[in-house]
Amino acid sequence: MTRAMAIGMARAALMAAALFLAGCYVPIAGAFLMIFAPLPVMDFSIRRPAWFARAAVAVAIAAGLITLTAGWPAGAAYFVTFGVASILLSWLLERQVRFELVVLISTAAMLLAGGLVALIATGSPAALVDTLRNALSAGMMHGEQFYRTLGMENGLSPEAQANVLNITVRISPALVALSAAFAVLINMMVFWRWFNRERLGYRLFGDLARWSTPEWLIWILLATGFALFVPMPAVRTVALDIFIFVAAIYFCQGLAIMRFYFKMLAMPSLARGLIYLVTGIQPILTALVCAAGVFDMWIDFRRLKPPSQEAGNFGDFL
Repeated sequence: MTRAMAIGMARAALMAAALFLAGCYVPIAGAFLMIFAPLPVMDFSIRRPAWFARAAVAVAIAAGLITLTAGWPAGAAYFVTFGVASILLSWLLERQVRFELVVLISTAAMLLAGGLVALIATGSPAALVDTLRNALSAGMMHGEQFYRTLGMENGLSPEAQANVLNITVRISPALVALSAAFAVLINMMVFWRWFNRERLGYRLFGDLARWSTPEWLIWILLATGFALFVPMPAVRTVALDIFIFVAAIYFCQGLAIMRFYFKMLAMPSLARGLIYLVTGIQPILTALVCAAGVFDMWIDFRRLKPPSQEAGNFGDFL
C-alpha cells in the first residue's frame, strides 16, 4: 500500500464516520448529512486499482471509528446499512449496472442485513415490533414536549395518537425501504453530478424525463391493492407495505412526466423546484402525480411509444 493510498483510505473512512455520526448527534441537519455516508468510500474506491479492498477496508475502519465514538450498536448499524451500501455501490458501478438495478440490489441488501441484525438483537419478530413501537412512541412524546415548549399543542387526542402510532408501525417496513432506496439514489446522483462522471466509463443516468417503470410492475400494484381486502391481518399488512413501495415508484414516473413537460415549456429551475416541493408535501397532488405515473402505461402522456395500428390504448384516441 502506498502512502497516498493509506492517506486516502484514512480520509475516506474518517469522512464516512463523521457523516454517519452527524446523524446520531446533530438534530435535523445531521440526518440529512448521514445520507451521504457512502460517498467518501465510493469516491475512494470506484474505478480505482484494488477497488474492493479499498471499499472493504475503508468501511471496516469507519465502522471501528464509529464503534469507538458511539458504541458497538452504532458501529454495527453503520456496517449493515451504509457500509453495505458503500461496498455494493462500488461493486455495481464498477460493473456498469443500470441505475434501477443498483437501487434495487443495494436497497434489498441493506434491508436484509439490517433486518437480520435487528432480529438477532431483539430475539423475535414480536420483540422487534415492540421495540419499534416503543421507539416511535418515545419519539412522539419528545415531539409533543418540543411543541409544548414552543407554546403549541399537537391537537391530537390520545386515541388519535394511538391510531397514528399503529399505522406508522404497520407501514414502517415500506418507510424504511423507501428511505434506503432514496439514500442509494441520492448518493448515485451526487456522485454522478459532482464526482467526475467520466470516471465511470458509462452513462449512469439517461434522460430521466423519459424514464418509465417496467410494464410488469403494474401487476404487483394491482395484486397488492386487491390483497388489502383479504380478511387476514398479516397478509393485509404485507400487501400494504408492498403497495406503498410500488406506488412510490409510480410517483417517480409521474415526476418524470412533469420533468418532460417542464423541459418542453422551458420552465425556470426555481419554478420547477417550488412545484416539486409543493407536490411532495401536498397529499392530493402527490396522489395525482402517482396516478399519472400509473396511467401513463395506457395513455402515454409523453408519446414515447411508437404509434399503434390498432386502438389498443387510450393514447390512440388523443
